[in-house]
Amino acid sequence: MRIYCDVHRTAKNRDGFRITYTVDGVKFKHVNDFLSIPVSGGDSVFVDVLPLQYTDEVVELLRKGVEVYYLRRPTLIKKKREELKLSKSTRSDIKALMSIEERWLHRVTEDFLLMRRLIAAYRTLHKTRQQLLNKAKALSEDERNILKPAIKSIEEQMEEMAIKIAEEAGKRYPAYNKIVAEIGIDSNLSAKEALSEVITYIDGKRL
Repeated sequence: MRIYCDVHRTAKNRDGFRITYTVDGVKFKHVNDFLSIPVSGGDSVFVDVLPLQYTDEVVELLRKGVEVYYLRRPTLIKKKREELKLSKSTRSDIKALMSIEERWLHRVTEDFLLMRRLIAAYRTLHKTRQQLLNKAKALSEDERNILKPAIKSIEEQMEEMAIKIAEEAGKRYPAYNKIVAEIGIDSNLSAKEALSEVITYIDGKRL
């Protein structure tokens, strides 16, 4: 069975998201989480976006033998909706998703989902650090000194997260350690983290 879903924001449900799904494009139902979708091993779930909040739920589906795919380019929904002359609505978005070629859909794995979440955490820390550094430029020396402990703390968290990401990449993707050795970045933590991101998003299992 193939189930098509639209994950959209709403202030009324958990984490601000709701899932509308259909099998035939005619009858639609609504749930608040992926585990409430009636699927079993051998079924396939197609989604437009896959928020990080649902990582553990989707991993559980994968372990039950359910295949999960998400759209590589969400902008294709709008383009396809216009081609089909559909109004802007959740149901129309699902119908658009149903008509998109499968080459634009990425089949996720447990490794990909868990690595993606770690990488997202690292990127958040990196962004916060950069914002503090930018703001510090406009401050006086005394004010910059106040920010230094906060920046240092974030940098320490970034280092811890980068180590974890590199370790996980080494466990989950056989090619990772080989590439690290070949290009000589074993002592460069930031480079190893960056390589982890590249391998995760190009599907390191195929290297």
